[in-house]
Amino acid sequence: MNGAGEDATLEWFGATTFRLQARGLTIFLDTWLERPSVLPSYLTIEDAGHVDYIFISHAHFDHLPGCDRLAKRTGAVVVANGEAINVLREAGVPEDQLLPVAGGERIPLFAREDREAAQKGKGHVAPGPPGAPLLPDASLAVMAVHAWPSLHCLLPGTSHADIPDSMDTGTVYSGSAQYACTIDITRGMRYGLLKLDEIVPREQLDAGEKAFIKANFNGRPFDGTAAEAATHICKWLGEPPQVIWCLHDDAPIKPWRIDTGAAERMIEQTTRSKVRHLTPATKSTLFLV
Repeated sequence: MNGAGEDATLEWFGATTFRLQARGLTIFLDTWLERPSVLPSYLTIEDAGHVDYIFISHAHFDHLPGCDRLAKRTGAVVVANGEAINVLREAGVPEDQLLPVAGGERIPLFAREDREAAQKGKGHVAPGPPGAPLLPDASLAVMAVHAWPSLHCLLPGTSHADIPDSMDTGTVYSGSAQYACTIDITRGMRYGLLKLDEIVPREQLDAGEKAFIKANFNGRPFDGTAAEAATHICKWLGEPPQVIWCLHDDAPIKPWRIDTGAAERMIEQTTRSKVRHLTPATKSTLFLV
């Protein structure tokens, strides 16, 4: 993200949901605010206030929920992959608030007044095809975002029964089937997690699973530790000054928690990056002076 500025603040609401405020913009990264009863919830959709942009990582249960309501309530532009965009379109989010990306795009972000002026054909409007939504000229952008193509990580083991209660980023996992890849996560979600109430007797479900019912590199398995994988990614990104974890707090299903200690030690011992810890629902200055 370019142009965030020294006054940028970041709040973490658990899992992968963050609120970034910078250059006069309020941006949500994922929107899983209203969570299952077994997990703490820090902010409701109704209390989220003004939002300019929403970035959705992918359409799974712990990332996308709440996005349609937040977008319709605030008029925020949603940037997401095609799957998530289709879900939001079906949920009634207006077309001019939906921006599908595949990864690789550089996206200019605009102040609300400039977006609204362009929609009325006023101000400095970008050229575009006839009938396309009117946008401000890129010269008015207050910030730019790069969308990175990505795939969901794999979980260890060959079935849900193999998933540990707590996952240690220092544990070596290897020997996955040669065709195992991120598509298995999608199959597992559709035919497993989303059908728990159909395939598992209710008396055998734990509290997290009941609450859930209410509510890799290059696509190939990585043989090694999650710490090694995180360190590789950190180096590929040019060893950014700060690394901020997500998805390491309590979860409603196994693994219930991720031990990030090994990954933090490896990153800080082998790269210039430092791991930054955030307190949930607490506003932190993003760029330390």
